[in-house]
Amino acid sequence: MGVDDLELDREGTSPPTSTSPRASTRAWIIGGVVVLAVLAGGVARWWTMRGPAPAPAPEAPAAATEVPLPAETVVLPPLEQMDPFLRGLLGALSARPELARWLATDGLIQQMAAAIDRVSRGASPASDLRVLAPDREFLTTRRGRSREVDSASYARYDGIAATLAGMDPAAVARIYRTIRPRLDEAYKAMGRADSDVDVAVQRALEVLVATPIPEGPIRVVEGRGATWAFADPALEALDPAQKQLLRMGPDNAARVIDTLRRIQQQLAS
Repeated sequence: MGVDDLELDREGTSPPTSTSPRASTRAWIIGGVVVLAVLAGGVARWWTMRGPAPAPAPEAPAAATEVPLPAETVVLPPLEQMDPFLRGLLGALSARPELARWLATDGLIQQMAAAIDRVSRGASPASDLRVLAPDREFLTTRRGRSREVDSASYARYDGIAATLAGMDPAAVARIYRTIRPRLDEAYKAMGRADSDVDVAVQRALEVLVATPIPEGPIRVVEGRGATWAFADPALEALDPAQKQLLRMGPDNAARVIDTLRRIQQQLAS
């Protein structure tokens, strides 16, 4: 398996031996389109290399913003000019800084297509969506002879979970249908000419909503090199995308999965 597949933490030299913090340098954002992109950027390859934590973005209160209904016929910009269009359209989904940080990047439609493609295959989209790295350190706690993920590590993803849970699934579905022609164009430009983005979105959502939520603390063990792995073989055997969703913590993962299920229902209707 590649490094993007399972590593909870990587320093690159020696295995972890204490509860010392480990900072993240990458992240990914998920959902129909927007949620896939947002979660894929927020939940991926988190517990990776040691380094200074980025300064946290200023908190902004979530706002219940009315998402404008796209007109029956929308003239979409060319693929390479979609960023300004998407910033205006997607920005209405949430006032939280997590979404704003991602929308400030370039190549949004390409990022979404790549994230959807990877998650649809159970893979990590870490290499495509990196802007929402956690701003605090990863911690473990020793319990007797075992070690488990510290709850403070889960709290780093509270903002991501709140962003997703606050989105209107019906609005996400409407936006998806609006931008679908360009999203499919970006998807096919990746060499996926034998399929279409609708199939990929369906598969990606199925992968994520099938993620089991464990009860109780999640134990970890030393993995290869300076890495952590899930102690439970059943969890360690999950797809990389599912394992990364679990690393948000059981409560956050459950909130995200609930949102994804509701988006599934909206897309199906």
